[in-house]
Amino acid sequence: MEGYLRAAAEEDVDLLFAWANEPLVRQNAFSTKEILYEEHKTWFGRILNDKNSRQYLYVYAGEAIGQIRIQIDGQIAEISYSVCAQKRGQGHGKRMLQLLCEKVKQEFPDVKRLVGQVKPDNIASQAAFRNAGFLEKAVVYEQVLDVDRND
Repeated sequence: MEGYLRAAAEEDVDLLFAWANEPLVRQNAFSTKEILYEEHKTWFGRILNDKNSRQYLYVYAGEAIGQIRIQIDGQIAEISYSVCAQKRGQGHGKRMLQLLCEKVKQEFPDVKRLVGQVKPDNIASQAAFRNAGFLEKAVVYEQVLDVDRND
């Protein structure tokens, strides 16, 4: 499978906004609330100018069909990615992750580990990470306490 990553540019703001608010993307995100456009524009501007962040678009057959981003903290880079709704289930997630590994090795030699957090019910992303050679390293358990209790 071919395809390549290109650096995101200011003119990608609307496309990334649409993808970010797609229902399945919101469902699989750790923050599931809808993103407001002005918040997105502000966030995107910060990402483009942050030396510890990189946002890429995945281009396949001449069309941008996915996005992948890293946030670098020392020797660790955390990954976030999504594939547009029409192209899911075709192996693009795996390919984006493979391309990202190559790009990080070339452009960020100080980064030694790539980490992706995936919700337990996001089977597709779990498979993409595994198929791209990532290993499951942790399972996190959480309990949300009702802070408004009147006990």
